Amino acid sequence: MNYIKKSSLLILIFVCLTSFLSAKEKAFRYYLSDYVEYLETPAEYNIENIKNHKNDFKPLDKSQFKKLNNLIRKDGDFLWLRNRFYLPEKLKGQNLGVFIAQLNAADAFYINDTLLRRYGSFPPNQISAGFASQNFMIPQILLNQEGTNEILIQIYPGSIVSLSDYFFIGEQTDVLELAEIKTFFNSRILLICSGIMLVLFIIFFLLFVLLRKYKESVQFMSFSMLLFYSIHFLVPFFITEIPWIKPAFISYFTIIKFFFGVGTFTTIYFANSFIIHYIGIRDSKKIIIIRLLLWIIPTIAILFFNNLNALVKSAPFFTAFLLTQFFFSLPRLFKSFFDKSKRKDAITLLLGFLPVDIGVIIDTIVKVILKIDHMPYFTIYGWLITGNIFLVFLLLRFGKMYINNIELKEQLSSFNTHLEDVVAIRTKEVTEANFILSRGLETVSHVQKNFLPPKSKTLKGWEIAVSYRALDHEVSGDLYDYYYNKSTLYGLGLFDVSGHGIPAGLMTILAKGIISQHFLAGIADKESTSEILKEINKSYIKEKVNVENYITGLLFHFSEFNKNDICSLEVANAGHPYPFIYSKQEDKIIELKYENSDEQYGIIGIEDLEVSFPPVSCRLAVDDILVCYTDGITESVNQKGEYFGKERLMNIIKENKDFSAEEIKDRVIAKYTSFMDQSPITDDISLIILKRTASEDYIEEI
Repeated sequence: MNYIKKSSLLILIFVCLTSFLSAKEKAFRYYLSDYVEYLETPAEYNIENIKNHKNDFKPLDKSQFKKLNNLIRKDGDFLWLRNRFYLPEKLKGQNLGVFIAQLNAADAFYINDTLLRRYGSFPPNQISAGFASQNFMIPQILLNQEGTNEILIQIYPGSIVSLSDYFFIGEQTDVLELAEIKTFFNSRILLICSGIMLVLFIIFFLLFVLLRKYKESVQFMSFSMLLFYSIHFLVPFFITEIPWIKPAFISYFTIIKFFFGVGTFTTIYFANSFIIHYIGIRDSKKIIIIRLLLWIIPTIAILFFNNLNALVKSAPFFTAFLLTQFFFSLPRLFKSFFDKSKRKDAITLLLGFLPVDIGVIIDTIVKVILKIDHMPYFTIYGWLITGNIFLVFLLLRFGKMYINNIELKEQLSSFNTHLEDVVAIRTKEVTEANFILSRGLETVSHVQKNFLPPKSKTLKGWEIAVSYRALDHEVSGDLYDYYYNKSTLYGLGLFDVSGHGIPAGLMTILAKGIISQHFLAGIADKESTSEILKEINKSYIKEKVNVENYITGLLFHFSEFNKNDICSLEVANAGHPYPFIYSKQEDKIIELKYENSDEQYGIIGIEDLEVSFPPVSCRLAVDDILVCYTDGITESVNQKGEYFGKERLMNIIKENKDFSAEEIKDRVIAKYTSFMDQSPITDDISLIILKRTASEDYIEEI
């Protein structure tokens, strides 16, 4: 926070200093911007031709200073600006110069028909004067001390061209001093900052390479790319300081397209990527593709433009692409303020980008409202400060990650040192506990069998068949339950407790009570299955105290049948294999999973773990089949190294769709047994088949 306050103070001091330097006048200045005229000519016209067309010049209004390109009616033509003046008494006999705060075009300056200096270069090797200020020293011999003097400026408007109204004649020392200050703040300092950012880019890219096995490394990658393309964007601001860097065969308009155009879209893309990665969000493949298209399409389109006017007219189109990128980051950033686990990162991002926001506000006031065009772009300096702020934040994150790894290594080293002693003690304890354990297994198995509902059941409109096989001595970590009132089925749950044997079996007993209690209460209060699962998660964490285990599971709620004998179901999933239904009408298998898988995450029983169990709904008609299972089936591997897999399970269901639920269950288990062929089973196995039947055919059991 102190770093940000200091950065904001520096911005304020910089604004005041720049404003002071702009306003300070060390000597008398005679401003020329009120008396400017212009003439459009073919490219071959020189100063001799202009002498014959001096009566053709037209007055140039200040409102046109920012749009000199609009004065050119024919591509390839040049623009000539003229200013005629008498020397004020205060400047007579002095060594004088002319200062232009900004004329970002290739130009040549003449005083009384004598060429003084050129900025940039004309075609074919055209390059703009860029964002540096311009100054022209005038020998006294060229000035008419008593008569009229004439300034002519030949301009090639092959790119974005604007003339500053901060345009005057004054003493040479004053002009040179002001020119150096303006050039430094408008151009030269950006070259220095780009060099710093290049070093930072290399550092953060190397950090990404070194830490790429950690999920947090992606934020180092996006930040390093953001730094690199920030440099890319800034090149037109300082390229005039290093003109040798521009190849002769590349036009300045190409540089504008490639660095300003491509640089803008790429910088915005990685800025949004950094926001997304910093708050720990993983985009779905769909969103990744959309964001890439929003970046690539306008980037490629810009490169095909061959003149400035067409590019300017397309600005609204390109702006729409730029703003759309923020739809994928800003709403998520706003949402993170209400998420306790992400709030700190969201606040950090907001404060980190504060200098940029301040820069945008200042530029809007200075450039748009006050129309002071000779001031530097404060947004750029704001971004440089923002880059340094995130440099500190990311290095602190890296330091924390490094310290955590060191601590983990020390803990592992300590554990290995004492491992032999621990193994010896545990071996003795296990030997002594074997007798107790064998008795305990029988007890837990007996309790489990008594609290689970029947494996086969016929209810109004439903056939239910369950296969339930434990890995360790009939004590299972799987848990199933279904809820019905008289003959009406209204709920079903299937859960898988981590681990095996007595510990897992005991936790199923605890979990069953919690699940039943919350399901019954939640249905009575008309809560969604998602809300019920979240309450189950909270209670289970509280009740299991310090036991290190977790649960995955499914929770279903069934509606009553409508007049067409169709019911609806809603299911919430806590990290469990997706259930699926066979649709008789469509004759296909449909997995029940949330549309955006990135929004469905978390399991039951892990403290401080963020969870999201969005509900999924569908409808079931007569002869439709609902199948849910634990991963003990699908992840079983036979002697050939083949997985049983969910596709195999789906195919068996579809092949036997016309049989009863009990028969379908038996055929699945038969296929599974044949597939395994004496291969060892490594996990508990549960399979539940629910088949819809005609509700009017139901005969209540006696």
